[in-house]
Amino acid sequence: MSLTAAQILDLAPDASSRKAGQDQAKPAKWLGLGRAGTLVWGEIKGSGAAPYRTVADLGGPASKCTCPSRKFPCKHALGLMLVDAAGALAEAEPPDWAAAWAKGREGRAAATEARAREPAKPVDERAQAKRRQAREDRVAAALDELDLWLRDLMRRGLAGARAEPYAFWDRMAGRLVDGQAPGLARRVRALPGLAAAGARPGAARPEAALALGIGRLALLARAARRLDALDSEQAAAVRAAIGFPVSAEEMVARPDHADAWAVLAHAVEEEDKLTARSVWLAGRGSGALAQVIDYGTAGVPLPPAPAAGQDFGGALAFHPGAPPLRAVFREGRAGPAYAASLPGAGSVAAALDGYAGALARAPWTEHWPLRLAGVRLGRLADGQALAAGDATRCLALRAGPHLPALVSVAAGAPVDLFGLYDGFGLEPLALVAGGHLYAVPAQDARPILMRAA
Repeated sequence: MSLTAAQILDLAPDASSRKAGQDQAKPAKWLGLGRAGTLVWGEIKGSGAAPYRTVADLGGPASKCTCPSRKFPCKHALGLMLVDAAGALAEAEPPDWAAAWAKGREGRAAATEARAREPAKPVDERAQAKRRQAREDRVAAALDELDLWLRDLMRRGLAGARAEPYAFWDRMAGRLVDGQAPGLARRVRALPGLAAAGARPGAARPEAALALGIGRLALLARAARRLDALDSEQAAAVRAAIGFPVSAEEMVARPDHADAWAVLAHAVEEEDKLTARSVWLAGRGSGALAQVIDYGTAGVPLPPAPAAGQDFGGALAFHPGAPPLRAVFREGRAGPAYAASLPGAGSVAAALDGYAGALARAPWTEHWPLRLAGVRLGRLADGQALAAGDATRCLALRAGPHLPALVSVAAGAPVDLFGLYDGFGLEPLALVAGGHLYAVPAQDARPILMRAA
């Protein structure tokens, strides 16, 4: 198998790596290029005396390079895969260093699988319960302080809140972090951005966005005090939104959901010093949606993930929560897409009903994924916002640099559309038109799309 150039560039950790990888995608720069199945390798001259050795498994995708870069994949790995995408490399016997890396990957995968099958070690339940209760107490104290802060905020009014400096919000967020409620802290830190944002088509007015953000925060805090009145899955969703982690033991006990999972898009956000990557998937058989989230830092890169436009054949395990959405990869392998399609897509009205159902279960939800089938892109009656609609309903599209490219690709014909909806507008992430899947690049603000499949 081979990845397309668009799929490879979507793996880049940032825009500078994407550009540098394209600079390395010249066969003349490489020595000893070769391929064995999904394994590709080559050597390239770097700043040192010895050339860098680069190897990649296109089926992961995963890569390794001897260069000192702390980015993953590095520019050399991106360049190597791009060289193969431009024209499949000649089949050959891999050199010892490439074969050793591939064998090590197989060995680590087998060891991980073996550890998963080992009986669990005895747990000190008393110590575990003590740690759990200590955290519950800290979170309860943080909720008390948040409630007082919200009441004071509302007494002074939204006009006063919009005038507060960032330090005002950051202090409260810091107290919530100290109280081990990082999910609440993230929401508080987002509030000044909502207040300061300018008006744009497909988005709430700044004052409305701020009020909605505060309201969702208050709802979540109220739900956290009434966990005993919720069913187990709803309670788990509240705890996850607050920031309670799901233990490895809990995830091991979750059932597998095997399917051919179409990888629709990647989305990357910067959260403090963390890079959060969401991989959005849809089951071709079940129609289920899944969001796999990974975190990376400057020293710990994001793990490999299937590229947009591929299929992941295997199993996912969903985190506890209602409605279910966040998941983790279990056993499986990425490969070429069965078809460029949007599994589970339906009418605009049906998608909005699904959004309403999600809000009924979790009213603090900030955005929800929608899959639309056979919609046309055009402008609303006011001529300001672009919209996607069919015979049932239409909804505004959130303004962004990629909208003109989406409209151009659609060319007035019915298309399938995937994106995130917040009740005001849809932020498109992928589009299916003319038998091809086009994805919005995860970390590229240029007004372009990538043809992923």
